[in-house]
Amino acid sequence: MSEKNRARIVMVCGGSGTGKSAWVKQQIAGARRCLVWDITGEYARHGFEPVTSAARLIEALEQSAARLAYIPASLKHFDFFCRAAFAWGRCVVVVEELADVTTPGKAPTGWGMVVRRGRHQSLTVYGITQRPAESDKTIIGNATLTHCCKLKRAPDRVYMAREMGCALALLDALKPLEWVEADEFGRVRRGKMRF
Repeated sequence: MSEKNRARIVMVCGGSGTGKSAWVKQQIAGARRCLVWDITGEYARHGFEPVTSAARLIEALEQSAARLAYIPASLKHFDFFCRAAFAWGRCVVVVEELADVTTPGKAPTGWGMVVRRGRHQSLTVYGITQRPAESDKTIIGNATLTHCCKLKRAPDRVYMAREMGCALALLDALKPLEWVEADEFGRVRRGKMRF
């Protein structure tokens, strides 16, 4: 399989303040082509170019390399964002607060394109959520890596242990900034955020 056709889909979950976004920022630090669904403007405050309109996003995507934080006026812009990322291709796509824009049912059309067919566009996808059970199952089912930080609710830990194929005790024992991750081959490892 060519590198272009290799899926790179990362599901990132954990409670507020547990290190999810900090970990993702470390992973994408060297990405030259990156587009972030940045509902709170967090990435715009950390070196990404803020983009606040659809017209400006289309204009910005004409660049061969850019690190863009799309700060939408409405959650209704999510489908447009996903379709724009898919069309741009050869980039990293980060979606913060996935549960705000997806549901446990079928993935919204644009997001489904990114997650199911993104490998054909050479996309690396990071879907980030505090509540994995409230987010769409498409990313969980297609994830090549699931990265789980501390989850505060026991039902969320049970759900993720089952999805990751790991012992519930591993997730129960997590402290802030610690994580457990499982890859698509069932390999599980533990770690801690380093700054």
